[in-house]
Amino acid sequence: MKRRTAASRLLVLAMAGAFAAVAGAQESAVYKWVDAQGVPHYSDQPPADVSATEMPIRFRRTDRGMIQARAQTKAELDAAAGIREGQEADADAAAEADRQRLLAERATNCKMSRDRVAKYSTAMRLYRPGPNGERIYLTNEELDAERAEANRAVDQWCAGE
Repeated sequence: MKRRTAASRLLVLAMAGAFAAVAGAQESAVYKWVDAQGVPHYSDQPPADVSATEMPIRFRRTDRGMIQARAQTKAELDAAAGIREGQEADADAAAEADRQRLLAERATNCKMSRDRVAKYSTAMRLYRPGPNGERIYLTNEELDAERAEANRAVDQWCAGE
């Protein structure tokens, strides 16, 4: 039992020493010195030929592996966002194409409606084709109803112009 206790203590001391070495390797001092021109310099290692003072600043050396991992993660997230943005751009392009198609349809229908109103306003007699190709002339009430319908179509298709 005493052997295990001694071995355990030895293991704990070894681990503590390893942690202290890692911690010491991670943290370093900052040194300041002034050159011949009076320009102050700061470094993590003091120069050999100039007297430098150790500053009460501690820092940790950059963990390049961690920075690379963060950059990789950011690149992956940006790539995923780019895919989403591309999909959104495709959806926006499709919506714009639909909008343009609807505007063109509206302009066509507006022109046809206006032409119909102009035709109904200037025509002396209107007719519709019969089943055998003969002309069936509209009565005054039917003519008024057709003109009103043509005006409603203009209001519907040409609103906002």
